[in-house]
Amino acid sequence: MSQVLEILTLQTIDDEAASLRAALADIDRRLQGDEELIAARHELLEVESRLNAVRSRQRRLEDEVESLSDKLAREETRLYDGSVKVLKELQGLQAEVENLQKTRSSLEDELIGVLDEAEAIDREYAAKAAVVRKLEERWEQHSQDLRREARRLTDAVVRVDARREAQKTKISPRPLQLYEDLRVRKGGMAVARVVGATCSGCRVAIPDAVRRKAMSPTDLAQCPNCERILSIG
Repeated sequence: MSQVLEILTLQTIDDEAASLRAALADIDRRLQGDEELIAARHELLEVESRLNAVRSRQRRLEDEVESLSDKLAREETRLYDGSVKVLKELQGLQAEVENLQKTRSSLEDELIGVLDEAEAIDREYAAKAAVVRKLEERWEQHSQDLRREARRLTDAVVRVDARREAQKTKISPRPLQLYEDLRVRKGGMAVARVVGATCSGCRVAIPDAVRRKAMSPTDLAQCPNCERILSIG
């Protein structure tokens, strides 16, 4: 087989390896996490934050109601147990009891609203948590499939790399170095076929003398425009 065909075979192997590595890189990216699951977890955390905030308000109001109830109980005891005998002091105590009752009633109304809000957020949290659990189950199965595919691709890369090393031994050092340099500079396409009288790499017409050289089994011809190695056929 001519050097050009050996180089073309190497390029085919390299294209296969590049495709395998791209697929493996895509799987690695996808294994970073499921976007839908990540979004659902973010939403769940946001609801959890709101729930924690409303629960904190609930505890604060409950503490205030309890404190007021204790104070009100003490003041009512003093009001009705006969320990306060001065009329003006009794009237002031009565006003204080009424004020405490109004304040407690207002706080209890606010607490009822907070409890209703907490209950609604609780339901929202439960719904979001159920979605997250379902997505986590789906992701667990999907990630297992991805890891299996990653192992398969990794094995395939090892095999194709071995084929590449074997193929390199069939190419002389200088043509091999030319191929390696061109592959880096030309986006992976070091060898271009001559289609009609045109280089398939850059779509520029090839002079007849270059075309004749490309037909030689021993010589390497390069496109005068893009410098790619030319292959006839």
